[in-house]
Amino acid sequence: MSRAVAALGVVAVVAPAGYTAAAERRPGTVLVGEPFTGATADSRFVGYGAACLTGARRGGAVAEGTNHPLGGCHPRPAGPVPPTGAAPRGYLQLTDAHVEETGAVLFDSPVRARDGLEVTFEQWQYGNTTREPADGISFFLTDGAVRLTTPGAFGGSLGYAQKLPDGRPGNDFVPGVDGGYLGIGLDVLGDYFGDGEKRGNGCERRSPAGTAFRPPPPGPNIVTARGPGNGVDGYCVLDATMGNRTARGPWPSTLPGQLHGALRTMPAGVTPARAEKLLEPVKRTVRVTVTPGPDPVASVDIDFEDGDGFQRVLRFPAPKPVPRTVKFGFASSTGPLTDVHLIRRVVVRSAPTPDR
Repeated sequence: MSRAVAALGVVAVVAPAGYTAAAERRPGTVLVGEPFTGATADSRFVGYGAACLTGARRGGAVAEGTNHPLGGCHPRPAGPVPPTGAAPRGYLQLTDAHVEETGAVLFDSPVRARDGLEVTFEQWQYGNTTREPADGISFFLTDGAVRLTTPGAFGGSLGYAQKLPDGRPGNDFVPGVDGGYLGIGLDVLGDYFGDGEKRGNGCERRSPAGTAFRPPPPGPNIVTARGPGNGVDGYCVLDATMGNRTARGPWPSTLPGQLHGALRTMPAGVTPARAEKLLEPVKRTVRVTVTPGPDPVASVDIDFEDGDGFQRVLRFPAPKPVPRTVKFGFASSTGPLTDVHLIRRVVVRSAPTPDR
């Protein structure tokens, strides 16, 4: 699709950090709702790789690189993961803190988008067993007319965008997610903001961080939006929570809080109720909205559990046209650096309307 390589670039309409969306809103119609707290989940959610339910009893080995029904988690977990068999206090666990682990969940059923969309979910990134945490969590929307059976490249591409590993021409190019429309990277490590490893291949305007792939990552603790893409083309940077929009770094984050939580241990034999209390301060609740109409606008709001409620961190023109229907997914990974990545209480609604 031609929009996959559009020169959308970074736009300068981001709201200031700390802005709270205060307008009264009438909630839209619920289209999909899954808490991921039980031993089972809506069967339309398909697991990939390490994705599992902590509400279920422990399962078999991680099915790296394959799809599977959501079930029990790795029998030998790494890091401070929640207890298993914990329904009704479970979580969708995308990864534990093993190195080089990938996980995703894919909703391969079309959801109407003509009335706009509002997607709310809770996410946790915490428990790194290495000096620095990695990689991050992505939420993405894809064209509902295209099958959603596999995530995109992992690592800095967070399961949405494409990737040429290490930027070396001799390596095999890993495509992005099929029919990608919008990918929101909740990026703790910081590579999703950059166009290294050929992310954004074919885009006329590139990330301010440039196309070189070298340490350190250019955008830690940054939320970055990438646009439409297919295969190895597109997935252009649309906007990001950075205070410097020039090509000369550094690019400090404008987020009013940290995506990564400080929890590093979980007591042995912890009960599900106690684990839930320990995890509560580490939670970040995210709301992604795409408005309807001929000139759609996308926004990202985050509640950092700091008492300030939802705060607007991004607002930018959404790619046009918005697909008639969309599919969606979440993805995460570790590498030489690790973290625990959890999701809970996913609700997809039609876009809210202002109260009159």
